[in-house]
Amino acid sequence: MKHYLSMGFGVNSVALYLLMQDLGMEFEAVYVDHGADWPETAQYVEMFRATHPVTVIIPEYEGHSSLLEYCKMRRMTPSRVHRWCTSRFKVRPLNAYFETPCFVHLGIDSGEIRRARFTSEGGRENRYLLIEEGIDRDGCKNLIRRHGLVVPPKSGCWFCPYQRLDQWRRLRRDHPDLFCEAQKLEVAQNEYRTEVGKAPFYIRGESTPLGSLINDRQASLPGFEEVDYPPCQCAL
Repeated sequence: MKHYLSMGFGVNSVALYLLMQDLGMEFEAVYVDHGADWPETAQYVEMFRATHPVTVIIPEYEGHSSLLEYCKMRRMTPSRVHRWCTSRFKVRPLNAYFETPCFVHLGIDSGEIRRARFTSEGGRENRYLLIEEGIDRDGCKNLIRRHGLVVPPKSGCWFCPYQRLDQWRRLRRDHPDLFCEAQKLEVAQNEYRTEVGKAPFYIRGESTPLGSLINDRQASLPGFEEVDYPPCQCAL
């Protein structure tokens, strides 16, 4: 059966790629480009693909290939309650691409055994080679460095509701244009919710919009005591 590697281009999936390569395995690495990964991840993808074969597929859901544009059209944000974004713009495109029966290798390390699910569904059997080889997060980083590569940044969407507060703060600092886009999504979503008689709902699932959340708590974080980023200039 064919072996696929689901690439998110974080530490674990990059390390898993290199491990499978070292073990002499024949596999196809597949990455879904939904247009919403952090810019740093997009840069890493470009760098890595210059020397390592990776298949890039573009998702399509209700006529949209961009997660951001889909959210704008639907006047909604990703949600912690219903993880529809992962299903529609990553899992479904991957499952549609895989030729079954097959093995799908996932980048879960030995320190995350609780996340592993050894399932076989639709002819796709999940495998966790990092766990089988006893490689934890630090081991993944060391493996990447041994191959002469820099360790990639944490992967994920730049407007993911599961981001830590410090990641939102970094987005505001390093990519204020994207932070502004996230705020616009919140505003559009809550305008719609008001129209249909629903209470406001924000990306982080809290009762405070992103702009206020970041500025209100900025000074209390270690390392940022003397930094006070002003509200972004997107007229929100």
